[in-house]
Amino acid sequence: MISKSTVIWLGLAGLASGALFHTSYQVQGLGEDLASLNRAIVQEQEAIQILKAEWSYMNDPNRIEEMARRHLVLGPTTSEQMIRSAAVIPQRLDPIDPNNPHGPALVAGTTVPMPARKPGGLGGVPVPPAAGSVVLASYKVAR
Repeated sequence: MISKSTVIWLGLAGLASGALFHTSYQVQGLGEDLASLNRAIVQEQEAIQILKAEWSYMNDPNRIEEMARRHLVLGPTTSEQMIRSAAVIPQRLDPIDPNNPHGPALVAGTTVPMPARKPGGLGGVPVPPAAGSVVLASYKVAR
């Protein structure tokens, strides 16, 4: 016959082996999670290195200078553009009347009519640009 202490020890050994089995599977799962996180960290570090290289290329002064020459209409400052006295400085612009936002706005002493609607033409029909003007963007107004 098996004594009571033998049954107790066998039960404790079974519980210990079950706990060990459960713990080992938890550790394996956590190890897989750690490995996937490490892979994600390496991918992010590689992406950061690529972005740093692109940033260095985009901020190259020679490239910026060449693009500015190609796309901007800039030239050296002439003597006529220099301000000779404080009297030549234009007046401060008056603010738009907050009580009448669609009314005229005073701009350096001249009256400029304010548009009553968003640009985009009348009734969905686009307005052709004025002669000599440049169209930067066109869009449709959703109603």
